[in-house]
Parts: sequence; structure tokens; C-alpha cells
Amino acid sequence: MNENEFNKKFDESYEEKKPDFENHINIAVIGKVSSGKSSLINAILGRERSDPLAEVGAISGVTTKVTAYRLDKQVLIVDSPGLNDVRQENSIETKNFINSIDLGLFVVTESADDSQKANFDDLKKSCQEVFVVLNKIDMWDEFDQSEYDSVLNQWKSVLGVSKIYGTCSKGYNPKFRPDAPMDLRGINELKRDIFSFLDKDGKSLLLARHLKNKETYALRIIALALASVAVEAFIPGSAAYITSTQILAITSLNYLYTGEVLSKSNALSLLPTFAGESIGMTVFLWTKSVLPPTGIIDAAAAVVAVTITFAMLSAVKWVLLKGYNLDQKDMLGEAFKEFKTIGIDLKNISLSDFDFNNIDAIIELVSKLIDKKA
Repeated sequence: MNENEFNKKFDESYEEKKPDFENHINIAVIGKVSSGKSSLINAILGRERSDPLAEVGAISGVTTKVTAYRLDKQVLIVDSPGLNDVRQENSIETKNFINSIDLGLFVVTESADDSQKANFDDLKKSCQEVFVVLNKIDMWDEFDQSEYDSVLNQWKSVLGVSKIYGTCSKGYNPKFRPDAPMDLRGINELKRDIFSFLDKDGKSLLLARHLKNKETYALRIIALALASVAVEAFIPGSAAYITSTQILAITSLNYLYTGEVLSKSNALSLLPTFAGESIGMTVFLWTKSVLPPTGIIDAAAAVVAVTITFAMLSAVKWVLLKGYNLDQKDMLGEAFKEFKTIGIDLKNISLSDFDFNNIDAIIELVSKLIDKKA
């Protein structure tokens, strides 16, 4: 494979998989007043009590029933008792929102209420997916488990759904004592499924960059890249596909931590920082990519690809997490060398472990390895 062929395969792979940073996410959080919608949003985004979402600022001109949070040009979250309240608002912002809702969170509390069915059905018709959330589950703490289960089943029956997320997002009330403990339950499962849903349209990264703690999502970017290169090492011309995966992961990590879109050329310009520290490995991958599949050499290439990619992306994550930028090549190179040494442990792991159906296990492994850095 000559340079032109490499560039062609790389460009095709990059264009096919690159994130659309101009995309938009509209999320409707619907439920009665005092159902804890604002606190739930704060909990999902991992906001601290001292830095709630409300301080981001509601869009001007809306009524007290509708609170619209514009996190950035791409992400809009609307908190309202029902979509009719949003329609009645009649602003350009809310009109555009109603016509393109991606995800609905329907928030209920206490015992089942038949009057909520109309609002729920309206939301279902107006967006792609709806997650039903039974919030404030702490009110059932003093009761027998069967009481909570009964309420959950009643809501399932009233709304006609098979799954309801039980959550508690207690602690964001500004009147609480500063030392009063937070009570957050069921948030991680709900958050995981929200991001899994948004992944289908390649939109999860747009919301993830607003997470207070980006660690889990960053580890997921790295884990998915490792699973990808483990497979791509067995494809003829693998170097182009592996490089594309690495560049896309670097771009995603940079956006996650900085909100800035790193161009393809700028991302590619980082590779010499790593190549100089792994020239033997890089030559091996390049040579292997022009040879026909042989099985043994492919497996060796996959191990090399996984090791290099781990070190590269862990260094990028570490630099960004520390508040530095990727222009600081010396720091990036030093971090890469350290993570490459740590990544030697990956050579003793079976390639079957780097499977897309095993992402949670890969995340756990990557987390443990990264934690070894001094």
C-alpha cells in the first residue's frame, strides 16, 4: 500500500465515522411542578450543589412554567409540566424545540395518577424516545419494599410501559444546609441508557461534554477505540483504519474536555509526537498492513495496535484532564512514554477480551491501567 492508497483509505474511514459537531440535541423533561425535574437534570449532568444547572441561566422571555436551558448552540433542555405549556410559550426557541425533540424524560412521583397519561402520550408522539422516571424514591424508604414495587407497577399500568427508572436526586435545594448529605440513587443507570440512546444518532458526545465529571465517558471513548483497532489489525490495509480510529478518538477526547473541534489536519499533526517514541511498532503495523492476512502476524499486530492506541489516548486524556492543551507536545510525548510502559500489561491479555460486547470490562481495565500513572 503506497502513500496515496493509505490516504484514500484513511480519508474514507475518517469521513464515515467522524462525529457531527454541528448536530443538535433537544431534551424535554416533563412532569408536574415539584416532581424534582431540575434536581434530576443536575444529577444526570453531575452538577455540584454549589453549581446547579439553574445558574447557567434560563432563556429570557419564558414563563415560570417553562424553563429552557441552552447549554450551548447544540444542546437545549426544556423543563416543563407538559408540552402544551411549551407550545403556549410560542417563542421561536420553543417552536423549533417542539418540532425536533430527541429524547423525553417523563418524571413522576408518589402514587400513580391517571391524569398524567395524556401528558405522557403527547410526549411519546413528539419525540423519538421517552424514559419514564419515578423520582423521589426516598419517600418509600420507611416502607416495606412491596409498597414501592406496588407503586412502580401501578405507574407501569397507567402509562402502559414496561420499564421505569427509580431515582432520587435529593440535595440540590439551595435551602439545604451545606453539610447536608446528597442522596443520589438510580442516576447512573438512567444516565447510561440516555447516552446509549443518543449514541445511535452519534449525538452522545454533544451532551457528554457538559458532564461535570467526564471520566467515565472518556474511558468509554478509549475502550471503544481499543475494541476497534483490535479488529482493524486483521483487515488488509489496517494501518489506515487504525490511524483513523486513533485520530477520531483524539478528536472526541479533545471536544469532550475543551468543547473545541480539532481539525483532521491538527489531529494528524500530533502523530509524530507518538511515532518518535514507538517507531519500531509503527513500522511493524505499516509493514503488516500491506501483507495478506496470515493469522499469527495479524494477532501480533492487534496487540501492538491496542498497546499503542492505549498509550496514545491515555496520554491525550491525561494532558486534557490536567487542563493543558494538545499543543504542548513535550508533555504529551512524556505522558505517552509512561503510558506505553504501563500498557505492556496489555500484551498478556487475550484479544477476545477486546470485544464490543465487553466494553464495560475494557473500561474497567483501562481505568486500572491509567491509575498506575504516578
